[in-house]
Amino acid sequence: MTKLHWSYKDVFRAMRLGFSAKKVWMMSLGLLFGFAGYAILTYVAYAAAGTDFLTVWQTFRLLPFPSPLDYGFPWYSWVIFAAAVAWVLCVLLITGTAVSKVAYEQLRGDEFYEAKEAFRFAFKNSSAVLTSPLLILAFVALIVVFGLIFSLLGAIPAAGEIFVGLLAILGFIASLFIVYLLVVFAYSLLLGPGVVGATHSDTFDTLFEVFSCVNEQPARLVWYTATTVCLAKAGSFLLGLAASAAGRIGYALTGTFMGDKLTDVMGNAAYYFKLAVPDWCPLWFQRVFLWEMNQYGFPQIYLPGDYNMALGWSHDAASMLLGVLLYVIAIMVVGYGLSVWFTGMTLNFAVLAYKKDEKNVLELPEDEEELIEPVPNPELKDLEPKPGTEQSAKKD
Repeated sequence: MTKLHWSYKDVFRAMRLGFSAKKVWMMSLGLLFGFAGYAILTYVAYAAAGTDFLTVWQTFRLLPFPSPLDYGFPWYSWVIFAAAVAWVLCVLLITGTAVSKVAYEQLRGDEFYEAKEAFRFAFKNSSAVLTSPLLILAFVALIVVFGLIFSLLGAIPAAGEIFVGLLAILGFIASLFIVYLLVVFAYSLLLGPGVVGATHSDTFDTLFEVFSCVNEQPARLVWYTATTVCLAKAGSFLLGLAASAAGRIGYALTGTFMGDKLTDVMGNAAYYFKLAVPDWCPLWFQRVFLWEMNQYGFPQIYLPGDYNMALGWSHDAASMLLGVLLYVIAIMVVGYGLSVWFTGMTLNFAVLAYKKDEKNVLELPEDEEELIEPVPNPELKDLEPKPGTEQSAKKD
């Protein structure tokens, strides 16, 4: 079992523990399924809006981002896009729970906990991870409904204004409570997978732990979360630089004899791979993204060629395969960052649980279902009635 300091020092273990082939593979698999569903649903949303496939492909490639300022996007297309975002979020939460479970078992000393078992655990407890935020949103919606009723009563001539004036303080308290619930909702998404992975808790126990951390350890929770964000971003950036250096070495070695042929193939590969920042994002964010792509040595990712040069079927096949490889590398880089994130949030919860409850979650017993699972006893096997014995006894 790993000996923790039970302080902020433990948070910095996340980058090392997250650098695991098993966790990165699990997270990359989740990203692949998540963004595959997102791409399909988003293209369906654009098709429902009357936009042809080629236009979306030339603008975004595989990751379209509808703009809120696009008034030609009908409401039903926004519903489909919302389903795409919800799909990605659900897949990431379930995958994050599996990664948190692996990290938790690793902290307990089990270095060989299987990814298959972790995913089985995550799917089995997916209701706790997914319904916890939904319950908070449902409560927020209930308060909003009461607010609308309050507004309806305020529309009554003469008496409505007086009614609103008398109960305005209650309306303010309710609005303040909505702000509080939205903060808890955000942390139910951020901390929920770590809570479930460490405690095997149900929906209400997960909500209790999240509320408890927000109420009793708010400063540490914010500080640890911010630190984990920085570690996840730093880890992803460093792996991206390493992947870029590896790509440059491979390009130099392969281009020794291929020459311009490799240059043309890579140019076409860049056509298939594009990460476009939505135009509605702030200008500073677009500049930071372009700077980061320049550090990786792939500025064409942001502004690739608008057309694919015809070089022959073998060149086209190689370009497509290299384009797929670029997506795989990008998923791996992001997967490491998310692996650090979910591992760090598991560590954060372990430290916060110790601070607020003096409870070492690493010493919790095994799952109750495993404890109460009947174990066959060979001595009692002979005492069990054999088939047909009961019927003969009844006849006698």
